Amino acid sequence: MSETSPDPTTKPKPIEGAQEIYRRGMKLWRKTVGRVVDWPPSPGHFALGNFDSAVAVCTLSSTALIDQISPEYSAITGSIQTANLGLEKMIRNVVSNPRLRYLVLCGKESPIFKVGEALLMLQANGLDKQGHIIGATGSAAELTNLPRETVETFRQQIELVNFIGELNPRRLNQLIKELYERQTPPFEAAAATNAQFHLSGETPLEMQAQRRAWLELDPLGYFVISLDRGKNEIALERYTAAKKLTHVIRGRAADVIYLTAIREKLLSQFEHAAYLGAELARAETALYNHLPYEQDKKLRFHS
Repeated sequence: MSETSPDPTTKPKPIEGAQEIYRRGMKLWRKTVGRVVDWPPSPGHFALGNFDSAVAVCTLSSTALIDQISPEYSAITGSIQTANLGLEKMIRNVVSNPRLRYLVLCGKESPIFKVGEALLMLQANGLDKQGHIIGATGSAAELTNLPRETVETFRQQIELVNFIGELNPRRLNQLIKELYERQTPPFEAAAATNAQFHLSGETPLEMQAQRRAWLELDPLGYFVISLDRGKNEIALERYTAAKKLTHVIRGRAADVIYLTAIREKLLSQFEHAAYLGAELARAETALYNHLPYEQDKKLRFHS
């Protein structure tokens, strides 16, 4: 979700070469995806590339940089927002792929969580008895959901390449290409540690997600969402159960509109709140990417 609103007088310019990068990435992934099952195991904000590459890329808080990294030479490129849960997911994904040997740190560092610093301190110092990353100064710099064996394997398997603060995709892609061309062999101990990861510690409860049943009408009313292309805004109309229009909330960011509706106490059901948040996020995606939007309909991306 965007942290800033777009300028209503200008249209965002597509990243130069983004379509070509995406096309090449999809071609590479279709060629190699059959070689591995369920990788990466943890969800997150990332793009997959060449599975034969030994290079992973972490753009820290610079999510826009993900689409500017060439998938031809990197196996996976993603961002991390927090030094605890986000970092744990990244470590799971890295350790589960023994081909990965380098992790390039680039993009802007979060002044609060300092994820890049946390990774460097983890590599240098490890964890204390409470699971805190020794020497890390950012907020929530701790790993409490990973077995120590997995953390230690990450430290042995991965060489960190520190380019924190670098935002130039041309320089980064050249660096990633050079690392790729080293043809570093896979990490031999990864398979054993991966098995330890699944057997160690408490096992989280996993369940298959189910489609929602049709929502019952919220006693406080319902919402109609539309896009005002002229003002480059999302419009959220709130109606009572008697079909009377009482509120119109406008904005360019889904979270701002959603939180306004919550603050004004315009809904009363958890299911309705979850639906509203998801639908507003869909509307924001359509607004920013100039896609047609119709409430409760899937978005159709341009080919």
